[in-house]
Amino acid sequence: MSRPRFPAIHACGALLFFAAACAGGDGPAPAADVPTLEGTVDLEIGELEGDEPYLFTRIFSVAADPLGRILVTDSQAHEVRVFDPDGNFLFHLGGEGDGPGEFRSPCCVGFSPEGELWVRQEPRFTVFELEAAGARYVRTGRRLFTGQLGGYPVVFDADGRLVDVGLLPEGSGQFVEARIHLSPDGSADTVEVREPAAAAEGRKTVEFASDRGRGFLYFYQPYGPRWLQAYGPRAAWASAVSTAYEIERHGPDGAVSQLTGPSAPGPALSPAEVESARERLERDMERGNVDEPLFDLPERKPPLAALFFDRGGRLWVQKTAAGGAETTEADVYEGTTFVARYRWPRRVRAGALPWVTETALYGTTTDELGVQRAARVRFEQRP
Repeated sequence: MSRPRFPAIHACGALLFFAAACAGGDGPAPAADVPTLEGTVDLEIGELEGDEPYLFTRIFSVAADPLGRILVTDSQAHEVRVFDPDGNFLFHLGGEGDGPGEFRSPCCVGFSPEGELWVRQEPRFTVFELEAAGARYVRTGRRLFTGQLGGYPVVFDADGRLVDVGLLPEGSGQFVEARIHLSPDGSADTVEVREPAAAAEGRKTVEFASDRGRGFLYFYQPYGPRWLQAYGPRAAWASAVSTAYEIERHGPDGAVSQLTGPSAPGPALSPAEVESARERLERDMERGNVDEPLFDLPERKPPLAALFFDRGGRLWVQKTAAGGAETTEADVYEGTTFVARYRWPRRVRAGALPWVTETALYGTTTDELGVQRAARVRFEQRP
């Protein structure tokens, strides 16, 4: 079976702009007559003190292989650690360096249609074959992007092409986000993606000059609008602005559907959240060397917190939790059909790269001492 090669840098694609209108019909608003699945934490991996494999420095992502083994990417330790389904350490991949099979700040993992494990770093991909007692290094290839944009999973489209997401230079120190499909013959198709105007309202850019030249600082409104994106199996993807339950879902065949949910606003900010946000605005004033706050402070959070796909291709719409809430909730869609509601403990963070199946979610927890652990949540339908 042919495998993707890593091509030289070239971009040849269309420019994609988001618009309010799209092809396809509108999905129904979420209703109450769907099953609700409750999640409980059944495994945590990590210690404050003890054996080295259980001491994490910065977990970027947590995933699982087809055998149920748990893969924990520690970007600061420059390695991926593999544990059995019960949380016992098996072996690790990588180690800091630029040689074959070595990493520098790995962020993300994914499996190709052939079952190979792909590990993404800022400048490159490293490919392995996972075996029973270790991993065999296969090859390394250079990425086409100058920026990592680590919050995107490693996925492949319906033709087996790697889908990579990152930043391409646009001139004057600016960058544009793009999605590149790498073909087995080494060619690359590139689609540039522009941020929706509604999301851009939550960001401001301040130019500065230093001995090293001109630069830019980027500031974001606390609890302001964000551009949410998700990339799933076979290159399905979705996009929304966090301030409205209005989602564009792009199928593997290119069809675009609009999913529309409740128009209710997000939860009000708690006193603690207001205080934290004001402190952040003050710090941003100092960083940007400005006399007035860069943003107003909204009274409410956006209704949407995140979008992500599970391993079966269903889209999860994670809703923003109120301050002090103990659970997180997501609406789950199969195509445009609202099929289930999932809830799990809020202390489990799915992170920028959720790895989710129909019955399990992998993420991280952090205790009061700052100890970070890999966690697995198991879901069961509520009677």
